[in-house]
Amino acid sequence: MALTVLFVSGPRRSGKSAVIQQFCGAAGAPSAPHYIRITNVKGDKRQPLDARAPAKDCGVATAQWVNYDEDHVFEFLPVALRRIYHQDRHAVVIIEADADPLLRHAYPYDCRVFVMPAPHRPSEIFRTSFQAATAFKAVLDDTAAFAGEIYGLVEDDDKFDVGGTEQRSTITANELRGLINSPLGDELATRILLQPCYHGLIESDIVVVNKAIGGTSHVVDDCVRRLEKVLTHVRGQDETRRTLFCCDPQDPRDPLRDKLIRRVLNLLSTNGHTEDDPEAPV
Repeated sequence: MALTVLFVSGPRRSGKSAVIQQFCGAAGAPSAPHYIRITNVKGDKRQPLDARAPAKDCGVATAQWVNYDEDHVFEFLPVALRRIYHQDRHAVVIIEADADPLLRHAYPYDCRVFVMPAPHRPSEIFRTSFQAATAFKAVLDDTAAFAGEIYGLVEDDDKFDVGGTEQRSTITANELRGLINSPLGDELATRILLQPCYHGLIESDIVVVNKAIGGTSHVVDDCVRRLEKVLTHVRGQDETRRTLFCCDPQDPRDPLRDKLIRRVLNLLSTNGHTEDDPEAPV
């Protein structure tokens, strides 16, 4: 398809819709993008009564409310996008979704924006030491046998007991390093460090910490610094562009607001491929 698909996700009540409105109304934004709100049929999120027909001045060409279930998570988006493609073959489509891990790889999105509220406590984003240790054990038990089979990281598959109610792994330091440095490594680190609803920020092109919602104390600054370290580590040491914006996207006086919008529009204009931008923040 010739569509450009922007995936905006994040925890519930993080201000995703408000952030999308800023993108749609910005100078230089694509004219009348199409909007899709996707929700799980088993969740409690329900379609507003006035969402069936968007207002003429709301900034979008069409609006769809699409429900999905786990068994058909890879099928529903192509169907919804195909309907848009038949109307507008070179459109920009903005998809809004909550932080459901099933949706992270449900479609090859061109751009990803993760929106999160400013935290009141570090534990809202990062696992505690006990939680991290528990997640680490679960990661080893769940993935070591798979990694040994797929990537050849473990010579003796008998080391991993994948049967019964208890799964125990005896993995050496070298095998552990190989596991972390494998294509699974970033995903494993994410599962260990972050709370489940924040896993999607790792592969996002842009992460927005929405200061209009949530905490305003020094905790926010500390969490932002930790997140920047995580993102830099995952993306490599050559990362030169800002990917995390801690700002109020609705406040024109916020110095990072315009830079955030310009960064998103630059991604959309290049269909998800970064171009050199002399005004891109570093």
